[in-house]
Amino acid sequence: MVSVKEIGNMKTHLISTLGPLAITFALFSSLGLGAVNAATASSTAEARYQQERQACLDGSSNQDRATCLKEAGAARSGQLTTADARKLQDNAAQRCQVHQSSEDRLACERLAQGKGTRTGSVRSGGVLMELVTRSGAPLPAASAPR
Repeated sequence: MVSVKEIGNMKTHLISTLGPLAITFALFSSLGLGAVNAATASSTAEARYQQERQACLDGSSNQDRATCLKEAGAARSGQLTTADARKLQDNAAQRCQVHQSSEDRLACERLAQGKGTRTGSVRSGGVLMELVTRSGAPLPAASAPR
């Protein structure tokens, strides 16, 4: 017959044995899920690369083949990043520095900020950006009554 003290000792032994085992199991389970998620993300990236590559090869990408394949490969390897809004704004301002007059530079910056209208597409051969600035014509000097 087993005494109450021995049962208590068995429970303590069982819990102390199962505790690290449960932690180890949980750790390996979560690592396994992380590997599954990484593998899924990797296969998704690979599938996208294959689609982009096919678009390059069949000419439906609107880019020349060499550039298209280079960009698809860079995206596949994670070399392409998306810039934050501040960096994009700074790049737009730098591109507008080429204009000599402050009026042209200001118009360029406003277009870069999305002001004005855009028509056309890259596929159709170009995008026309138009910004209309209205300014008042100087008023003629008032003539003296005769």
